[in-house]
Amino acid sequence: GVLRLRIDREGKRNALSDPMATEICDALATTEARVVLLSSSGDRVFCAGADLAVMSGDGSRGGVRRVIEAMRACPVPVVVRVQGLCLAGGVGLVLGADLAIAADSAELGLPEVNLGLWPFMVSVLLAQHVSPKVAMDLMLTGRRVGAEEAAAIGLISRVVPDVGLDDEVEALVGTLAAAAPLAVREGKAAFLSLLDTGDTLAHMQQRLTALTQTADVAEGIAAFRERRPPRWQGR
Repeated sequence: GVLRLRIDREGKRNALSDPMATEICDALATTEARVVLLSSSGDRVFCAGADLAVMSGDGSRGGVRRVIEAMRACPVPVVVRVQGLCLAGGVGLVLGADLAIAADSAELGLPEVNLGLWPFMVSVLLAQHVSPKVAMDLMLTGRRVGAEEAAAIGLISRVVPDVGLDDEVEALVGTLAAAAPLAVREGKAAFLSLLDTGDTLAHMQQRLTALTQTADVAEGIAAFRERRPPRWQGR
């Protein structure tokens, strides 16, 4: 009763490539399971967001957006298991899921501003989970928050000790898989219909695409790769 999906790209900090996004979306759209579990390889990084190599060449692919929308459209609960760092679009995956369980050593952050970017699509879901002041703090400073703070402000559902993460995740997906399937499907659809993020995500994707064509984004990504401070031009 459980569909298990794993982002297996540890050498790239489990960054989401466009082909990976397509595979995840296809699996979510066709599953006949009772619950979906999304995890990733290794213990250092859950997901660092979109692949910067793809982002710098073409910001219009929208892999993170498509996965978020697929999570919302999936008729059964989607659970994410979070370990290590969870950054940028990785936070989007956490917010797009129905439930998120994190190890107490996990850290979440939206560092896009440090690259001259902005978490446009993540901001759609962020506004539904935290207060406007907290959302702006996270997006403007790019600071990382620990798992306990992330749970307190509404980014994740539960925090458990690192050594107990897998046991807690398995217990949760087992409970969900055993729940009344019709009630769960109808309940999820009804609740998410109150939020209706589809059109807004598409609009934010357009904004992101426009921003990725600027000189500042090219400089921000180059500085990140070269491990030096960026030299912003404001254009």
